[in-house]
Amino acid sequence: NCVDVDANDFVWFGTQNGVSKFDGTNWETHTTSTDTGLVHNTISAICVISNGDVWIGSDYGASKYDGTSWTTYTETDGLADNRINHIAQDVNGDLWFGNYDGVSVFDGTTWTSYTMADGLPFGGVSYTSFDSNGDKWLGSGLNGLIKFDGTTFTQYTSSDGLLSNIIKSIAIDGQDNKWTGTSD
Repeated sequence: NCVDVDANDFVWFGTQNGVSKFDGTNWETHTTSTDTGLVHNTISAICVISNGDVWIGSDYGASKYDGTSWTTYTETDGLADNRINHIAQDVNGDLWFGNYDGVSVFDGTTWTSYTMADGLPFGGVSYTSFDSNGDKWLGSGLNGLIKFDGTTFTQYTSSDGLLSNIIKSIAIDGQDNKWTGTSD
């Protein structure tokens, strides 16, 4: 379902049956049967962050693997929604969890969530990327591309030139051009 690579070039895969790490020779698998702190076996998002921790998202919340054990976070802890679509780390080290209700930001201690009540369009956040200006670019599951400057959400849709309002991925190149993968 998803893949990321850590600083040792080990490849981490989020699958329908847990998390698997491949070191080039050997496989190591984590499931709810082998790791009690893992939130669920069906993994929808994975992100290895700068300190080496592996974060995964599922339909039941997010879990962090610190190399020894898993810790789970859910709506009870501050997520806007347990159904995680994407996880990304910004330049400040904050983690952004795109979910069905919007986006939740974790600074290592505190959760902050942005939803429709804060100005996001209906459709949740399917993908998050960051440009060199510090702006956050959020892909909506139904309503286009959203720029968040820390205060204001600015929406771009098919009426602005997008092929589709269903955003699947976002890449930002060295010139800060935004590239979007859409359902079309």
